[in-house]
Amino acid sequence: MKAAVFNRPGEPLQIQEVDKPTIESDEMLVKVSRCGICGTDIHASRQGAFMAPPNTIFGHEFSGEIVEIGDKLAGGNFNLGDRVTSLPFIGDKTIGLGAVTGAYSEFVKVGYDLVVKLPDELDDQDGALVEPLAVGLHSVKMAGSVSGKSVLIIGAGPIGLTCAIWCKFFGARHIVISERAPARIDMARQFGFEHFVDPEQDVGAAFIELTGGGPEVQFECVGAVGLMQECVARAPKRGLIMGIGVCDNPDTIVPLMAFGKELRIQWAVGYDKEDFEFTIEMMVAGRIDAESMVTNVVKLDEVPTIFEALRQPTNQCKVIIDLSA
Repeated sequence: MKAAVFNRPGEPLQIQEVDKPTIESDEMLVKVSRCGICGTDIHASRQGAFMAPPNTIFGHEFSGEIVEIGDKLAGGNFNLGDRVTSLPFIGDKTIGLGAVTGAYSEFVKVGYDLVVKLPDELDDQDGALVEPLAVGLHSVKMAGSVSGKSVLIIGAGPIGLTCAIWCKFFGARHIVISERAPARIDMARQFGFEHFVDPEQDVGAAFIELTGGGPEVQFECVGAVGLMQECVARAPKRGLIMGIGVCDNPDTIVPLMAFGKELRIQWAVGYDKEDFEFTIEMMVAGRIDAESMVTNVVKLDEVPTIFEALRQPTNQCKVIIDLSA
């Protein structure tokens, strides 16, 4: 099968012929229809502690059709031809980050216990958006109730946007987004967000001017060194800081500042199966729609070029690979 393969940092992905995954008796094989390119994939292609091993095939935001079912699953809940998405885990291994072939390829194997069927109301592109939406949902749930609260979203990339979307869904009183890129601000406006601050300015002061008070909940969705301390500095007493962005470099905060304000700092990663199921339910009900996030749909042969462009994105938000042909 064809796949886009990561060999080493500093080199573009390579389109190669690789072996089709072989499934175990409790696994299924999915013919990939759509797959999103995630910022985690970009991160894992760089030199550093988070770097994926050579010959990795990325891709964990996918939808497709079941084409093979393991012997132990015969007569179970799934049938050949079912359209599905899946949490990207098989046991303790992660699909698309090294040990298990990801969905930048024609086929991907999945463990049956984390697979979720896609209803007819959702197309394959919707199916590939379930995963990033579930990240945002899980993050907002981990923050507890945001209803009636003032929220600051730091970064309007796909995950920042999904956090903002779910904060709005769950009734946040104010949602302010810190973002400098005009294209990402325009994207956020399409989802009905109106309040933005420039991260080069005094974000805390600008937030107070817009809302009349400090940010009760902050979602740090960038993962850059120094941002967590900025959150600590601007937080009001007993504020909550959610660490969502991936930062794999050493960082420093001033604990005394957080101590004096009685702050809470909570990290969130990934999702549970119920997050996928609730996301799909709300998409079918028309209460959540992330289609506007998709700025580019590319074929597999175009992945190396767009992947490199995403290292310094301009107007791209969510890029979807179309493998349906």
